[in-house]
Amino acid sequence: METSHLPITAHKLNGQNYLQWSQSILMFIRGKEKDDYITGASAAPETTASTYKKWIAENNMVMSWLVNSMTPDIGENFLSFDTAKEIWDIAKETFSDKENTSEIIQIEGILHDLRQGNLTVTEYFNTLTRLWRQLDTFEVHNWNCVTDGLLYKKIVEGKRVFKFLLGLNKNLDEIRGRIMGVKPLPSLREAFSEVRREESRKNLMMGSHQQLNMAESSALKTQFAPFDNRQKIKGGRPWCDHCRKPGHSRETCWKIHGKPVDWKPRQPLEKEGRGNHVATDEQSPQPEASPFNKEQMEMLQKLLSPLLSVQSQTGSSSNQLIGSGTLAHKGFGFGEDDWQC
Repeated sequence: METSHLPITAHKLNGQNYLQWSQSILMFIRGKEKDDYITGASAAPETTASTYKKWIAENNMVMSWLVNSMTPDIGENFLSFDTAKEIWDIAKETFSDKENTSEIIQIEGILHDLRQGNLTVTEYFNTLTRLWRQLDTFEVHNWNCVTDGLLYKKIVEGKRVFKFLLGLNKNLDEIRGRIMGVKPLPSLREAFSEVRREESRKNLMMGSHQQLNMAESSALKTQFAPFDNRQKIKGGRPWCDHCRKPGHSRETCWKIHGKPVDWKPRQPLEKEGRGNHVATDEQSPQPEASPFNKEQMEMLQKLLSPLLSVQSQTGSSSNQLIGSGTLAHKGFGFGEDDWQC
């Protein structure tokens, strides 16, 4: 019992697509093992035979498949036939040669201009294969010699290998050259497999390079990021890498951008125990930190104290000389006698 709810074929006979329809419906009927009814291998038995009733049932079932796979206006013309073979033969006689020439020219034109372009290798190959199969349905040759038929198929496949390779993009030139240099030429499927593997390898390498470039770019951004984004002082306060002062960042530094137009000084704050007032703002200069520690400062004072003493005495003598006019007389030079041990 037939319980399948699948459509008989997606290619309904419309008068312009006989080749596609015939291949599709034949595939369906063969799948049901009822192709003998359209080829005539299963002839009608005598009406008195025990198998006649079964044959009538199966013949009508195949007839319904054929009619239901046609558009309504075409299917109506086949309702009065008695056997599935009659419908099959009349459909072939009526529609098989119609527009064949124009369809072949159209397919050949598409194949001539077809290139990979934005398609993947698999998409490009599948498009070629579909068009080649359509051409094959038009070319049905009855070879007297089986060997000649096989040789012709091999020649056609070789041309299709060249067509497939020549339509590939420039980035696959290397694999294309390798395949074309192989003797004997590989089959169409083998050539496709080689090119597809090369495409996968290139895509993998390209993905790795992109990830590496992104990582390098991220590292450069981090390396050359603004100082206030990379370095914080205690308490989480930002540090301006332009004026080297805390409390603000480069984006708000007045030395770069100037004071805001609406800026107003803060109200003076009175120090405890004093009558004077000190005006402050968030960018008031801060004393520079000493580069020496306490022990180093004491050592420097010890080393500089003799020099400061000499400078003090020299300054005093200089004042006396200036007062008496002697320095003006001698000028600014010093002789050997001027040095003191």
